[in-house]
Amino acid sequence: MVDEQCLRKALAREGYTVPTGRVKIAGWDGQDRLVDVGVPDLGDGYGVGFERNAAEPFEAVADWSELSYLGVKKRTFVNSVSQSYGVEATLASMQPQGYSVAEQNNEADGSIRIVMRRVS
Repeated sequence: MVDEQCLRKALAREGYTVPTGRVKIAGWDGQDRLVDVGVPDLGDGYGVGFERNAAEPFEAVADWSELSYLGVKKRTFVNSVSQSYGVEATLASMQPQGYSVAEQNNEADGSIRIVMRRVS
């Protein structure tokens, strides 16, 4: 995940409220952490942030041990956001080329099917 706007849209697609700008999240051992993009409170004041260094992709950071007690599992969270990011990145790259979404379905196997058509 390298595009901040696509990441923000992916988190919103997943139903999270994403504040603008940098966000402070509760980190491991009670240490607060300032992140580039974040969902500051998933429960009990603990959230998930995304940060990157230079040209590196965004990395999810959180106190995963505390979040796991709240039912938020790292693998599930990251996989879900990554899938939504893929949708948002696809839309962001195709729409400037004249494509629009004709159909979008969440399939039974968990995949997302998007049919795009070029508008001429």
